[in-house]
Amino acid sequence: MFYSIVRSVESYSMQINNYSFYNKPNFGQSLLNTMSSKNSSNSPQAVPQNGETRVKHLYANDLHGYMYGFRKLKSAIDEFKAANPDGEVFLSGDDWVGAFEKKNEAILRIMNLMKPTAVTMGNHNFDNKGSLGVSKMLDNATFKTLALNIVPSEEAIKTGSYALQDDIDAGRLAKSEIIEKDGQKFGYIGLVPSDMRARLSQQSQDFAKDMKVLDLKETEAALQKEVDKLEAQGVNKITLISHMGLDADKYIAQNVNGIDIIHGGHSHHILKGLVPGENYFTSKRGEPVIITQAGKNGHNFGELDVVFDNKTGTITKAKNEIKDLSIYPDSLAVRTVENIFLGKPEVIGEIAQDVKALPEAVLKESPLCSFLADGYRKYTGADIVLNNAGTMRLSLSRGPITDRRVIDMMPYYNDVYTFKMSEKDIIDVLNSAVQATRKFNRTGALQVSGMKYTIGKDDKVKDVYLLKDDGSQEKMDWTNPSPNKFYTVAYNSFLAGGSEGVESLKAPEKMIKKFDKTETDILIDYIKSFNGKPILIEPDGRIMHEGE
Repeated sequence: MFYSIVRSVESYSMQINNYSFYNKPNFGQSLLNTMSSKNSSNSPQAVPQNGETRVKHLYANDLHGYMYGFRKLKSAIDEFKAANPDGEVFLSGDDWVGAFEKKNEAILRIMNLMKPTAVTMGNHNFDNKGSLGVSKMLDNATFKTLALNIVPSEEAIKTGSYALQDDIDAGRLAKSEIIEKDGQKFGYIGLVPSDMRARLSQQSQDFAKDMKVLDLKETEAALQKEVDKLEAQGVNKITLISHMGLDADKYIAQNVNGIDIIHGGHSHHILKGLVPGENYFTSKRGEPVIITQAGKNGHNFGELDVVFDNKTGTITKAKNEIKDLSIYPDSLAVRTVENIFLGKPEVIGEIAQDVKALPEAVLKESPLCSFLADGYRKYTGADIVLNNAGTMRLSLSRGPITDRRVIDMMPYYNDVYTFKMSEKDIIDVLNSAVQATRKFNRTGALQVSGMKYTIGKDDKVKDVYLLKDDGSQEKMDWTNPSPNKFYTVAYNSFLAGGSEGVESLKAPEKMIKKFDKTETDILIDYIKSFNGKPILIEPDGRIMHEGE
């Protein structure tokens, strides 16, 4: 449906995240003149009138390094550009992930082939050696990366050690850019996530001390200043490429004047059509603002078709569609790049039945994570393994499994450590993870090996037992855990970074050992250890949740 946005009559107020905004009643009804689906994009109703400019955007976000998504997206972009030679392509961050440099290099080359108008970066773009790793990647980028709210730290300014400075100097990285087409100026600005630090693994944090990311209020002020600067240069059509998450994007839409479109990411929402209070807002000075997001992991992308009034720069008509990438063929160009950088996939084992990956905020056992944690325990010799459900991002199908599939499932290549932790440390962090999940809808119940536990109806853990190699169980005191009873606990560098709910796991003073293999390598070797015997991966009751 092509929506005609009318801004001239009644208004009503809504509350979104405690921020007021004004909008129009019956949006999508009487004030939205809907084109019937039989009308093509070349219908007279869709053609801009004198004094108007029509633009088409293809947008995608949070591909998380999944080659499946890149293969399909490149084909979708090729089709889009064939139909819309002047169409723009935007990628809103978390394209490459993890510390596997060969794969990241392949993805960057694929992004070069996609020829995006502009991109921004997500937290996962910093997975490999923080800003130093990003700078190395951008050295080979042929596209423009925009990031307004990432700045050098005070120490980096003093010492001249900001890793991204050469990219700024070379023009590969900027706060914004202006593109002029047919006498019209278009402005583009990028934002990285304000919660960047909390979403980085420990090894990435160690390499990201030269940079600072502005918080939401600081970002708001910097963004308004940048928009004002663009408008002073005659730009009245401004697109924000954001990896801030939907809540932050909603806040920006209602509090920063001059932005027309926000192509978002980070929170993995799928925003279909134009819905008031969800992805359509009105700025403080009464102008329409559209927010887009297309989910995660390369399953979907979006197309936004808008008409601007040239004089005012406001949107007068808009159409937003989410499209399924599974219907597109694999791009031969992407396959070629994949094979050049990664070689051909190797079959490493056999899966006995389909195994579904669970959401990162799950409050029960994830069989895939249990399997991974068992592999950790075998490799490290730890008493207990802790892991986060978000580590395993893809499901497994019955039949042969390749090393490439494991790399797609676990693209982060996190380091693995063992720590000396008390019984109290363990019980406290299990409880904290549950509480954080309720609050932030992420983190999830900590997945385990070498122990089992129950989440009670009050969201407190109970019935906690250490599981020994000889099959016996040792009861742990979950009501009054001891600070003087210690265990060897293994977990990865993401948890060691101390994200929401697991801040206590950032404990370098308790570290016993850093291992040579990453968790991705550990899983590949663990699968190989079955010597081709079909592997049955299913829940065994190590995490129970009362009432579910």
